[in-house]
Amino acid sequence: MNLYFTPSVTKQLRNAAFILALCTVASCQPAETEQQEQAPEVTEAPAQTAAVAAEKRPAPEFFVIPENMLKKRVWICEDGVSDIFHVQHDCPVLIECRGKGTFRNLVLPRAIEDYGRYNCQVCSKDLDMIFDKDAVREMNR
Repeated sequence: MNLYFTPSVTKQLRNAAFILALCTVASCQPAETEQQEQAPEVTEAPAQTAAVAAEKRPAPEFFVIPENMLKKRVWICEDGVSDIFHVQHDCPVLIECRGKGTFRNLVLPRAIEDYGRYNCQVCSKDLDMIFDKDAVREMNR
């Protein structure tokens, strides 16, 4: 049994396929407008993040590093938001930086002077005395 389509049947099938294609395109149209309406909301989020980054604490004005800590190495996260240094490389706060910025390992004076960093309250709470103006310090002569 051989099936042969006449030109009129072929034309009807072609028209049906064309109508089906138009319906498919038309049904996809509202989804694109929903995405366009949501786009402004997405663009506002980076602006808010930039505002948070701009509100970073100013660099410490006062600090005293004991002589035995001048060569101490610390970790920082360069992500534009963080303003603390870490004594431990596996500090939970530092690990949160993974994927958001880069890690740097440098000496303590450079972290404070050049990068304006404060000590982490999780891994280096004992270094609070560096920034304490009222602390009593022993003078070496």
